[in-house]
Amino acid sequence: MTMPDYEVEAARYDSTRGGEPRARAAAAAIERLLPPGPVLDVAVGTGIVAAAVDRPVVGVDLSIAMLGNAVRRLPGRVAQADARRLPARSGSVAAVTAIWLLHLMPDSEAVVREVARVLRPGGVFVCTVDKRAAHRLAEGNPAMPGARDERARVQALGARYGLAVCGEGSFVGHGQEYEPVFPLLAFTKL
Repeated sequence: MTMPDYEVEAARYDSTRGGEPRARAAAAAIERLLPPGPVLDVAVGTGIVAAAVDRPVVGVDLSIAMLGNAVRRLPGRVAQADARRLPARSGSVAAVTAIWLLHLMPDSEAVVREVARVLRPGGVFVCTVDKRAAHRLAEGNPAMPGARDERARVQALGARYGLAVCGEGSFVGHGQEYEPVFPLLAFTKL
């Protein structure tokens, strides 16, 4: 199984993955788990979900092409960055989201560790989990071989880095050929 090339996928990403209906469903579910205030969205992609969140969002992504779409939705609020090396001071961020990221990472532990580093005490991290199961590895949505985003594993990684589960939610992937349910976990930094 190969990873999608997001430099190529960017042009059609939203239209092949549920577009606005899925983005609104994700944003509504995320909102219920976040504290008031601004958010750092890790792997912001095209910015479609971040733009639907009703609060200021700054987004980072590794893909220049995906950021080319995000900059239109979040002008002045996107930057290129690796999820394993976030451009934020330790303990400086109140809320972080990572939607549809951990299932792609061969080293999701590095992402969880980095999020824990930038979160301030009492800060909240919201992420999708179990995407492999939700998608049943549908064609065009492969997970990185070896990537693991299982709820129990992500919860254990969070605990390792001082993050305690403080909530959970889910949303339906509306607007796609099938409508998977995407689970969310919310952590708070101890």
